Amino acid sequence: MPITELPSSTEGNINQENFKKVCGNYDSLYFSSNSQITKTSGLVDLQVNGFAGVDFNTPGITGETLKKSLQTMLASGVTTCLPTLITSSEEHLKSCFRDLENSRQSCQLAKMMIAGYHLEGPFISPHHGFSGCHPVEAIGDVDQDMFLRLQETAGGRICLVTLAPEVNGAIPFIEYLVTQGVIVAIGHTAAEPEKIREAVEAGATLSTHLGNGTVAELPKNNNPIIAQLGEDKLCASFIADGYHLSPEVLKVYLRAKESKRTILITDATAGAAAEPGIYKLGDLELYLESEPVVYNKKTSRPTGSAVTLDQCVRNVMQWYNVPLDEAVTWAGFNPLQLLKSSKVSKINPDHENSVWWEENDGEWYVKAARIGTCLLYTSPSPRDGLLSRMPSSA
Repeated sequence: MPITELPSSTEGNINQENFKKVCGNYDSLYFSSNSQITKTSGLVDLQVNGFAGVDFNTPGITGETLKKSLQTMLASGVTTCLPTLITSSEEHLKSCFRDLENSRQSCQLAKMMIAGYHLEGPFISPHHGFSGCHPVEAIGDVDQDMFLRLQETAGGRICLVTLAPEVNGAIPFIEYLVTQGVIVAIGHTAAEPEKIREAVEAGATLSTHLGNGTVAELPKNNNPIIAQLGEDKLCASFIADGYHLSPEVLKVYLRAKESKRTILITDATAGAAAEPGIYKLGDLELYLESEPVVYNKKTSRPTGSAVTLDQCVRNVMQWYNVPLDEAVTWAGFNPLQLLKSSKVSKINPDHENSVWWEENDGEWYVKAARIGTCLLYTSPSPRDGLLSRMPSSA
């Protein structure tokens, strides 16, 4: 089978016989007969609240639990991520950032995969619907000194902040963050279109999970979603799980943002890549059933995602007949370029970030993923568990 170059890859389509020429001489790699393998760049998830049973928003994470979570994330094709903390008290956020950063420093895999941290809140709209699952009692006006204390605790690695531009002090704070090399995203906002424009002029470059973190009913034209869709200086991240946005609605949003401004994220919680059960998101108790979405145990309302980024890739390919290379651009190349615009994010250009996909019944599944010296690959079926070729020190 001829090798065809993908825009974001170093190899194209190959067959089973010459896989080792691409992936290296790794034995025990299994393939179905007549399988087709394609290599792309790694996926990049800008918003991960937790993964594989591990909640990043609960203090006490260790290097071992972080490694477990990241290994499972790597198996889904994600080679770069931003652990994300949502609104909470300053002391709670500091505890989480402190434990995350200490764990990152003790784990070689975390050093390679974690490009920085995403702070979502607490400077967002307190109004019902717009606040989402964020605790209203912890939401407040912009407090730059508080941010600086959090940034110090996080080792200077908060590289993305999501805020609502209508919050008191938001516009000068956006300007300040931009001078510090921090990416600013608009999210959980009830802002008027004019305030959205002010935020963009101040330096905001991203809309966080656009279409979510809002109320069920909005004015027909004068609303924050339309304002952000029409702003060409804003990229937009979307949760392509089929629950946060229906495929029909997401299709409209994608047409407005076009391929070059589209970013796929998971907004995953600890329930992602985990068995059905009870999980945490900070102080919230969530339950996961069979769908890739978690529910608030008290209200039974959807509260977060349990999807993986490779499933988001398969979803948009199936819904919109998008080729693999374009879907990987949305889930890998575009978010990586955004991260590279930050002076804070840490991406080692010498580390190989690659994913090998195997076609299975017309769909592409992650067969192997590599970040730096760590290669992780799946067993014969995409659902049969994981095998790892990682150094014990990873």
